[in-house]
Amino acid sequence: MQPANLQDTTAAESDLPPLRAFIDGDIVVPEVDRENMVSNSNDRQPLQAQLSCSPEQVEAAIASADAAYQSGEWENTPPDERAAILENIADKLDTRETRERIARIDSITTGAVINVTRKMAQLAPFVFRHAAQYLRDGKLQQNLPGKRGDVEYFRRPWGPTLLVSPWNGPTAIGSHKIASALAAGAPCIAKPSEWAPHSALIMAEIIHDMQLPRGTFQLTCGSRHIGGQMINDPRIKSVSFTGGTAGGRVIASACAADFKPTQLELGGNNPLIVFEDANLEQAAIGIAYGLTNLNAQWCRALGRIVVHTSVKEALLERVISELEKIRIGNSLEEASDMGPQIHQQQYDSVLEDIDRLLQNGGQVIQPSSLPDLPGFFIPPTLVDGCPEDATREEIFGPVAAIHSFNTQDQALQLANGTDYGLAAYVYSEDKQRAFAFSRSIRTGSVKINGYSLLALSSAPRGAWGLYGLGEEGTDASIEFFTGARAVGLSTQDAIGGR
Repeated sequence: MQPANLQDTTAAESDLPPLRAFIDGDIVVPEVDRENMVSNSNDRQPLQAQLSCSPEQVEAAIASADAAYQSGEWENTPPDERAAILENIADKLDTRETRERIARIDSITTGAVINVTRKMAQLAPFVFRHAAQYLRDGKLQQNLPGKRGDVEYFRRPWGPTLLVSPWNGPTAIGSHKIASALAAGAPCIAKPSEWAPHSALIMAEIIHDMQLPRGTFQLTCGSRHIGGQMINDPRIKSVSFTGGTAGGRVIASACAADFKPTQLELGGNNPLIVFEDANLEQAAIGIAYGLTNLNAQWCRALGRIVVHTSVKEALLERVISELEKIRIGNSLEEASDMGPQIHQQQYDSVLEDIDRLLQNGGQVIQPSSLPDLPGFFIPPTLVDGCPEDATREEIFGPVAAIHSFNTQDQALQLANGTDYGLAAYVYSEDKQRAFAFSRSIRTGSVKINGYSLLALSSAPRGAWGLYGLGEEGTDASIEFFTGARAVGLSTQDAIGGR
């Protein structure tokens, strides 16, 4: 009998859908061999060759999306009918078999543990249903009072849109973009990461079976090179991108000349502030969570611990105790709390950053035990003693710098001491102070006395600084793909004021 983890790995490998592109109503094989492999992040063994669409295939997708927009068939489909289709997609994604398949594939390719990828798989039907409800609530069109009767105020899609999703959280992020664009009535082309395209492929299979108007939804496979071809094409009217800051800068520059609407969700270097009156046990749990959830390969992962000097040692004792309990192992094993980094490049990048912090005087604390596995495993790492200037950049891995403060002004300076503005976490038993302090942090969201995977209810997710551009959330994301129009009867002004 095979060991349990080997059985799990073999089963997950067999779940991988073949790489296919969905272009102009057809399912085709990408024509370019990238001479690279998607690997099992637990043992570095190759799983699947990476393929890319050819320039000709990409051109066919753009032309089809443009034709779909010019016809207006999907845009003019009544909102309730579009909502019903989105709900049907959600139902197909919400079967136990499909959710588990997606969770296992994401786990083996990205390294995130199975108990987390299951939660991410549950989000996919959720976001499609929320997008459908937005349409059923009539939020794309309303009547406003005017001087000569009601004014029609409504939103319509800018045109074909490009959806670029990353390898971290590929299911939750990819489904959110697709559901939002379709709800908006926009023909869309999805370009998932070449490292984790599989959940998008499963969604594409389901959407393909819905028989939407030709060119309404398409999926292309490949790297940033095909992304560049689409971004620079004038027929693409908006771009929604989640990824690294460097990629975001390139996209923003490319879209600037045509004033092309651009939604950028980039990096973060998120602070966690612990005041002297904090519940240190809860703060320690939050720190451990921020260093291990999704293996710290997510934009809301912990980057800086900002702790009052009087409780620093007591806090670190508790954090070390929490990290000693962390079970690092095969991402498909139910007992694992943390898995490996996704691939060699990511693994090397995080190790280089740890070495850089060491060279800047940092002292490394790594209480967790590594498994006897050949994957891309890095333990959750605390680095104490580095100067603030050395910790301002995002690491995008399980590494957090420790800084201490004596006054609230110092704490705020440290919390705002990075160019990123995504998320922050504040621990204090004085809720009035915690809220007042949190309002002064220049970031999109602040969670008080808790660290969780999901955002704050239905509140939009704002972007400050190098985190990116625009807001995300059910309403905000759908509206990003649209522009506003107002139509109504007008009064006639006299010429020359007579």
